[in-house]
Amino acid sequence: MAALSGTFSFVLIPAEEGSPMELKEGDKSGGLEKDYLISSVKQYFHEQRGGEDQAAKFDNLTPEERKALAAQIREQYIVNNPKASPQFAEMGDDQLIELVKSTQVSASCDIVALTVPTKANNYFAVSMYCGDEAKRRGSPYNSRATELLKACGHVPAANEDGDDQPPGIYGDVFVGRCFDKEETDVWQRVDFAINDVSPDAEWTLVARQKGGGGGGGTSSAHSLSGTMTNALQQNPAAGQGQGTDDLGYAWSQTTEEVELKFAVASGTKAKYVKVNFGRDSLKVTVAGQTLVSGLTGGLVNKDECTYTIQDDEEGKGRELCVTLGKNVASEWPFPVQNK
Repeated sequence: MAALSGTFSFVLIPAEEGSPMELKEGDKSGGLEKDYLISSVKQYFHEQRGGEDQAAKFDNLTPEERKALAAQIREQYIVNNPKASPQFAEMGDDQLIELVKSTQVSASCDIVALTVPTKANNYFAVSMYCGDEAKRRGSPYNSRATELLKACGHVPAANEDGDDQPPGIYGDVFVGRCFDKEETDVWQRVDFAINDVSPDAEWTLVARQKGGGGGGGTSSAHSLSGTMTNALQQNPAAGQGQGTDDLGYAWSQTTEEVELKFAVASGTKAKYVKVNFGRDSLKVTVAGQTLVSGLTGGLVNKDECTYTIQDDEEGKGRELCVTLGKNVASEWPFPVQNK
């Protein structure tokens, strides 16, 4: 892929209706691997929820406070996840606190694919970037972002029982566009302007058409890995493992390794896949959608971990296979305890 240069524009849509939208500018040169928009958005939400202050609270604990906190974490996790108790018994206080710290103060965001690249939309994808768990954190309803979501043919996800707040997008959001043509291996950021936020913008009209890359007006918006087929094919993963137990993947194990198999969309390429192997954790994302993230059922030998992506046996989609090498030969009670 040729080196990229120049700048691109994207838009901040504040949740507060009285606040004007803002046009932002970013550097194209990072490409997909070091996308300026993603990194800047993550930092924005990290600062918005006080991530640095939260990290400082962990870092400034006295030895006595760290010991008490570690004991509290173990007790809480063992009560809620009795199968995980052997794993926590193996972890030192500092390791356990750092693990919890990383889950609470890491810079992250949720990505909603408003459109995916198709021939009909000239291979332009538009995505919305939101603070993770914005609604649960008490962020206000974002009516402008919700209307844009609907204009692309998506239906806001239904509320959980007992939730009387309107369904839709909550908190500040950013919207950006990229050109993504896999056949020629071209990916780059392109401009998204404030007038593009209008529900009547030309690109939203294309999005609602058949093959236009948006929703069909009958389902909620997915992250990119799901919308690439406009409905993620939930094909059974190949092979007989230890079941899925509604985990969203199949898994199996030997005394030496654990294997997880995820059914992903037919258009999924390796460049969309990110797998982070930790000593006692695993995180798998596909085009911004987290498939699994949490503590593993035992300690991991990172040198023996790998992943592959290939067409599934039925030819209906693709399969992502993640292999975890075990640090100690044993039987794990579970593959990953999702956060």
